[in-house]
Order: sequence, then C-alpha cells, then structure tokens
Amino acid sequence: MNERVAQLFDQVIAGGLSDVAGAEASVTLPISKRLLNDLVSAALPPSAPVQNLEITPLDGDRFLVGGRIGSSSLLPPFQLNVAIDRQPEFPAFPFLVLRLESAGLRLLAGLVLRKISMPPWIESEFDRIRVNLRALADQNGVGQYIAYIEQLQVKTIAGSLQFSVRARVP
Repeated sequence: MNERVAQLFDQVIAGGLSDVAGAEASVTLPISKRLLNDLVSAALPPSAPVQNLEITPLDGDRFLVGGRIGSSSLLPPFQLNVAIDRQPEFPAFPFLVLRLESAGLRLLAGLVLRKISMPPWIESEFDRIRVNLRALADQNGVGQYIAYIEQLQVKTIAGSLQFSVRARVP
C-alpha cells in the first residue's frame, strides 16, 4: 500500500472514523477449516491445557472438536460434537454460545471445562461454552471496532465457517 494512503487510513482511524460517518458495510466472510484452526491456535495462549486442537465445521451450524487435554499419553484424545446455540446480539450480548451435543460426554466435558484454565474470552457452564467476542477483540487490539457492529452471524457448512457482519459508523 502506498505510504501516504496508509497514513491517511491511520488518521481516519485515530479520529474515531468521524471522517467517514454514516458509512455502512456488510460482508460475508467464509473461513476454511485450515484458516479457522490457524486462527484458534494463534488465539490460544501457549499455556492452554488443550493440545492438538482441531475444529471441523459441519453442516447445520455444528462442529466436530478434537484434541487432547494436557501432554500425558495416559489421557485419551477427545472428540466432541458442538452446535451453535445462540448468536451474538450487539451491543448488549457479544457472546457466541456453543452447546456440547455429545450426550455421553456432555456432563464429563462440562466438568472438565470448568476445571481447566481457559482464555479469559471463553466461559463454560455445564454444557454451554460462551465465547466473549468483545473480550477476544480487546485481547487482539481491535476492541474499539466492536462498537460499530450492528449484527454478526456465525454459520457453518461442511468444511467452512461463515461470518456475516453488518457494521455502521454513526
């Protein structure tokens, strides 16, 4: 990018986007399984207790999540079916809520999730996992942009996660 154009973008952002007041944008962003797993790996701290985490988007707003807790070979790998239970509603409810579907493992997984140290943007309660999108954005230095989001929907189709975002600069 041209250096002068980059400086102008920096000025617009530093000014709180007031120079583009009234702008509206809507985008649908498909994210492949590979990119999704790269993003999740980058977001998890090195101290995270989950090893070899792999998320596979399935049809119907569902995921297959596999991995290993800790580094001990005594603990078997896990595989859980997870469904999107509730979409975020900005600005009041910036959470994507996931539900563990694996009936036999649901209670055990819920207990294990409460016992392990999770990143601050992930909360678990029984068979629900809440991903705090505002806290995740804050952790990654883009929290100031959450205020512009009017709607965010997360959907899955086999092998791909789809984010649909509508944003507006007041």
